[in-house]
Amino acid sequence: MTTKDRTGTVLIVDDDAWVLNPTTALLKSAGFTPIPCANARDAMQSLQQNTVDAVLTDIRMPDVSGIELLEQIHGYDPEIPVIMLTGHADAENAIAAIKRGAFDFLQKPYQFEQLIAAVGKAVEHRRLLRREAHYQKVLEELNLQVETLISERSMNLMALTVADRVRNPATVIGLASRRALDSGQLSGPVQELVQMIVGQAAKLEAIVADFHRMLKERKSLFVYKDLNDVVRDVVSIVEKEAAARDIAFVAALADGPLLMNMEITLMRLAILHVVRNANEATGAGGQVRLQTSCSGEQVVIEVTDTGKGIPPEELARVFDPFFTTKDHRFGMGLPLVKQIVSEHLGEIVLTSEPGKGTTVRMTFPVRWKEAPEWRTAP
Repeated sequence: MTTKDRTGTVLIVDDDAWVLNPTTALLKSAGFTPIPCANARDAMQSLQQNTVDAVLTDIRMPDVSGIELLEQIHGYDPEIPVIMLTGHADAENAIAAIKRGAFDFLQKPYQFEQLIAAVGKAVEHRRLLRREAHYQKVLEELNLQVETLISERSMNLMALTVADRVRNPATVIGLASRRALDSGQLSGPVQELVQMIVGQAAKLEAIVADFHRMLKERKSLFVYKDLNDVVRDVVSIVEKEAAARDIAFVAALADGPLLMNMEITLMRLAILHVVRNANEATGAGGQVRLQTSCSGEQVVIEVTDTGKGIPPEELARVFDPFFTTKDHRFGMGLPLVKQIVSEHLGEIVLTSEPGKGTTVRMTFPVRWKEAPEWRTAP
């Protein structure tokens, strides 16, 4: 840990001023922020009033021993690393302290380098625990967002799919009924029934139009942002998931900003789903590569894996709603990604070769244009 990195706050507890004062001065000179305390009561009060990264305490103290203080500290916050200061005769107490959760112990008289190294490790340990806690919080929030969006978008997609399937027959029924009315050949009761059919067909057409209008209105949430920032959010999540599966994850982001219109939450969800699909398709020892770039008037994201690939007969259907196989389990995921990319006026191309892997390429316009057609590369 360099001097620049030593920004941790360290609580120092010792009833001996000849130890407390020099230790405080040493840690301060090394770049830490020391808080000296002469007893356990003052230490616990300071702990509750400050954000403390590590505690350095003597074992032998009147009233409350260092081991008892250790238990009080971990009762307050079990993740605060506590370093015990011991004398030559305190070896057994030091071992007992380690068993009760002490992070480390130093034997008096300690050397300057030993003190700085031990405190530096404790502060870094605390920093890593905080990062892990932050990562878990972000992951939980992201998973909740994903579940909510997938549920919402899946319902919308199902409704739109049904509506699209209803629109054509409703239009034909309405058109045929109106022609029958215009012919003047219908009797009174029959004419009333046909007029009712015309009215109900018009209602069905209006429902379809409402669903499509709802989809277009989402563009009001779009902002002009750097795509690389969204990709970095995804990388912080998926690189750990890849490491847990023994997969080499490579992120190659464009040097400059990739500014485009986007709905950030939806874009994050689409990229996350594609990368997670790649992780799931890749075995241990394989590689997943996520790359961003700019090509002319387009922003490009490519996700490539070295997995088992997708057979041609399945490749042609991966964007079909509800299509799934036991091995690949596409389900609503890729159709949802397709819908999100479409809302961003982009294009998605999926290429795959069985036994060699899959590449998903998403391209988005730097400026708005008419939405392109979806296609799956052969």
